[in-house]
Amino acid sequence: MNALVLFAKFPEPGKVKKKIGQVIGMENSAKLCEAFIKDLIDDNNDRDYDLYLSFIGHEHKEQYRTLFPHAILYVQRGMNLGENMHCTFEDLLDDYEKVVIIGCDVPNLSYDMIVRAFNALSSYDVVIGPAEDGGYYLIGMKKAHDIFKGLHFGTELLLDEQVRVVKEKGLTFVLLDKLPDVDTVDELKYLKKTLKREDAPRTYDFIKDMELD
Repeated sequence: MNALVLFAKFPEPGKVKKKIGQVIGMENSAKLCEAFIKDLIDDNNDRDYDLYLSFIGHEHKEQYRTLFPHAILYVQRGMNLGENMHCTFEDLLDDYEKVVIIGCDVPNLSYDMIVRAFNALSSYDVVIGPAEDGGYYLIGMKKAHDIFKGLHFGTELLLDEQVRVVKEKGLTFVLLDKLPDVDTVDELKYLKKTLKREDAPRTYDFIKDMELD
């Protein structure tokens, strides 16, 4: 059995998608983030892997349970994102053969791509989904290798740094297709132009009539 883990902050106004919120309002940016998460959960629910929703802190646990009832809730351990991911792999790989972590900024990340990630782990130690901004939207392993220390998360250096560390550890890896994530208004504009409703219906319905200029 495998596990897919969605890392997501609680969609609270002023706490998520703040760059986008400066244009569309913080309430709307929180609703946008909620749509992203729900689309990813809907697309990955009732698949042949378990679906976890991973977050920091217990204070929003009941709100998570109410908003996102179809995912297993997992409270992250660690002092930073790198530790959070490493601990997630450590915890879940005790019970699962393969674990893939994804972010919530790629609402049109397809089920087919998730399947490709799990399949790739039959041949490689690490699978990575590169984002167009220099980061990555997905990482998966079948053993909890210590590969996250000293990385500059949230920067355009992240992917290159991650690949360098994986190589230094002597691990095999494969990159999936490069995808755009959505952190800025320009990226949201691009999503609005390219998104198909069948790929992320909640997100599509929320942004289709939105004025972004």
